[in-house]
Amino acid sequence: MASSELVKFQHVSKSFKTSKKKEHEVLKDVNLVIRKGKIFGIIGYSGAGKSTLIRCINGIEDTTQGKVFFEDKEINQLSKKSLRQVRGQIGMIFQQFNLMPARTIAENVALPIRYSKLGKQKIKEKVKKMLELVGLPEKANAYPSSLSGGQKQRVAIARALINDPKILLCDEATSALDPQTTQSILELLKKLNKSLGITLVIVTHEMQVVEDICDEIAVLNKGKIVEQGDVYSIFVNPQAELTKRFINTTSKLNISDSLLNTINLTEEQRLVKITYISDEAVVPLISIISLKFKIKANIIVGDIKILRGKPLGGLIIVLDGESAQVTDTLKYLKEQKNIQVEVYQNGRFL
Repeated sequence: MASSELVKFQHVSKSFKTSKKKEHEVLKDVNLVIRKGKIFGIIGYSGAGKSTLIRCINGIEDTTQGKVFFEDKEINQLSKKSLRQVRGQIGMIFQQFNLMPARTIAENVALPIRYSKLGKQKIKEKVKKMLELVGLPEKANAYPSSLSGGQKQRVAIARALINDPKILLCDEATSALDPQTTQSILELLKKLNKSLGITLVIVTHEMQVVEDICDEIAVLNKGKIVEQGDVYSIFVNPQAELTKRFINTTSKLNISDSLLNTINLTEEQRLVKITYISDEAVVPLISIISLKFKIKANIIVGDIKILRGKPLGGLIIVLDGESAQVTDTLKYLKEQKNIQVEVYQNGRFL
């Protein structure tokens, strides 16, 4: 493995036997690399194989075919003792917080190192440090029942970090939380990634989570990776239909039938969608084409945001002018390398 690689899947497949003794293939020839210090997202619908995939990283699930590496160690080939040692470097949090209700927050956080060789004072110091890290130092002596959902997840994160892992696996960790709490947990994870240099693997079915936090992404569909790459490239130029559907859930660059019915295009007018597809600086396109071609460009929908420091989104506009002006404007727009231009025809943008 390259020095920057922390986790590597090579042609990994995983099957389970059903009650009828048939093979159900959950993962199919998965190849991916998770690099050190990155936040890597794995997105897919329920049943896509996401949870099974990350459980192959820490050896909870064994592979049917292929190899999984953690650093230079092949997980499938490790002895039980060696696997335990590797798992000590892999933290994990879940949708359900799995806190022990009869133990205090400090005791819950300490559980993974309770039977370690560390002395009581050292354990106490580590627990205090972890609770400070997740913003709950005052909750050490409280019990889980007194905490909100977001606070419980923070405790689960503290517990997962107590062994100073190199990677944290997050399996739908925000799915049970409200939007505001979800955002606070994502901000915490980003802070931990930067301050500790820890690698994060985020399993989710929400593209907004990917947009908010991830550096790289793999899209999983029925056990197969249909698309993967850096988040910006995937958002501006998705190839798989599933990826496009996920991205549409985060985009406001759409036009409803009711709004479309109010526009009433004339024969000369054109409804045009302009989408940014590169990280070049946003130029004042509307002003440029209005002045250059003496044409009216009315903005119907606008959704431009900054993703990882680069422009994402675009505009839906109506070009209004004489036929030649509209044609020349469209030709000019389509020549620009940093945008994609689609014209509304036959009920959709083409």
